[in-house]
Amino acid sequence: MIVGFRSLTLVRNTIRTFATASTSSPIIGKDQTLENNLPTESNKLSKTLQKFWENVKLIQNSNNDYELQLDSKTVRTPLGNKLIIPQSRSILAHLLYHEWASLHSSNIKTHSLPLTSLTSRVIDLEQAEKNNNEEELLKVGKKSDIIDQLLRYLDTDTLLIFSPKHEYEGELRKAQEELYRPVISDIEKFIGEKLTYLDSETDGLRGNKQELSTSLAVREFLNSLNYFELVALEKVTLTSKSLICGILLIQNKSLKISDLNLEEIAKLATLEIIYQTEKWGEVEDTHDVDYQDIRRHINSCGILAFQE
Repeated sequence: MIVGFRSLTLVRNTIRTFATASTSSPIIGKDQTLENNLPTESNKLSKTLQKFWENVKLIQNSNNDYELQLDSKTVRTPLGNKLIIPQSRSILAHLLYHEWASLHSSNIKTHSLPLTSLTSRVIDLEQAEKNNNEEELLKVGKKSDIIDQLLRYLDTDTLLIFSPKHEYEGELRKAQEELYRPVISDIEKFIGEKLTYLDSETDGLRGNKQELSTSLAVREFLNSLNYFELVALEKVTLTSKSLICGILLIQNKSLKISDLNLEEIAKLATLEIIYQTEKWGEVEDTHDVDYQDIRRHINSCGILAFQE
């Protein structure tokens, strides 16, 4: 059956938070990679930048899971898997429908499908691991390798580096003390280990390194995540340069144990940008794009991680 919109107000409010998108790079040359040349809807769109369908439908299959269809054909991921969303993630399913339904042939951009991109990664990663397909795993990455990469961000985490007290008349450092310290304390309680941070006032330019026990505790948490949570955390971490911000998002949207909302997490990730803008003014296509990109990605990942 075709599914109508539920919680329309929530859906509309969520759409507004990631409506702004930055300009994507043009496709240069011919892409020979397998995953980008499979006859899937997202690949066809990325190559033609033209709308090639008439009708978008969201249906529930015999398992009551959601399938997004273009002209009665289920959308497929870059690796050719069907884009099927569990019934426990109906808000994600409806917003995926909105992504495709709102595309217009005169203004199609590949970055206009952030939720489709994230959800496709979830499905491709899970299927590659399930089938132990080495060729596909080389393209999407193994879960263990992804976790290894994420753990590297903990040493240089945005929330674990405090600026010198003289920068920005001391206002940035004051804000970091007020906002970062409580978060660090809460994460330490959550993982049961202490976090090592870098104080630029006294530590200079030396590197930062977490204790082995801390890394093991965080690894255990990352291993416990399902694929939706892991991909959401991965994207937030890469975007914000903060594994802590990724953990905060999972705590808020999946575990329901954090009071920090997505806007507050975005503020933590962009605190220095905020103070740069206040002091030097906004550099067009730099500060505004950085802030909106981070905000849009965090909100998209919040939708991906949320489970009803």
